[in-house]
Amino acid sequence: MTNYYVVGCATTRQAVLVDAGFAADRIVAMANEEELTIGAIWQTHAHIDHVAALGDARRLTDAPIHLHRDDAPLYEAAPQQGRFFGYAIDPLPPVDHWLEDGQTLEVGELSCEVMLLPGHSPGSVAFWFAQLGFVVSGDVLFAGSIGRVDLPASDPRAMKRSLDRMTTILPDDTIVLSGHGPRTTMGMEKKRNPFLLQSW
Repeated sequence: MTNYYVVGCATTRQAVLVDAGFAADRIVAMANEEELTIGAIWQTHAHIDHVAALGDARRLTDAPIHLHRDDAPLYEAAPQQGRFFGYAIDPLPPVDHWLEDGQTLEVGELSCEVMLLPGHSPGSVAFWFAQLGFVVSGDVLFAGSIGRVDLPASDPRAMKRSLDRMTTILPDDTIVLSGHGPRTTMGMEKKRNPFLLQSW
């Protein structure tokens, strides 16, 4: 039950796919129905449930793949990740562009800031569309929870710093679109999320 997102510009009809986890054909069909052209694939991180359909997504869209370099080892180990969870996956297409913390990305007339938020994985990032009032948080922050920090290459202390950064920078009314589960807001999570309320 991994969330993926297509963010599109209403003026130019250009779009980006955030996280090609599964069902690439359905994603592309949905974009086509909305008359959107997926011109890039942005990855929040490289765990298998977020990259498994990258090969198909790249084939269907010919869109360049963006990932933070710190997740390159996980990305390259996708076939091994797949075997660990009991299914086969081919090696992934090469990454076309390495994301940078603070980088500005554009989708048509829209823009977003890349936020490096390590902890769940070394190269986890979020995509903050400040002008639209939402952030795609990947597996960093969920409604009422956070991403796992007991996986290989996870780091609980780094996760705590990343969460502190999010709560400091992002306004309370920012909508959080996470990698799993329902949407929420930063303000709601500050009030009820035990991982933001307690020291750990």
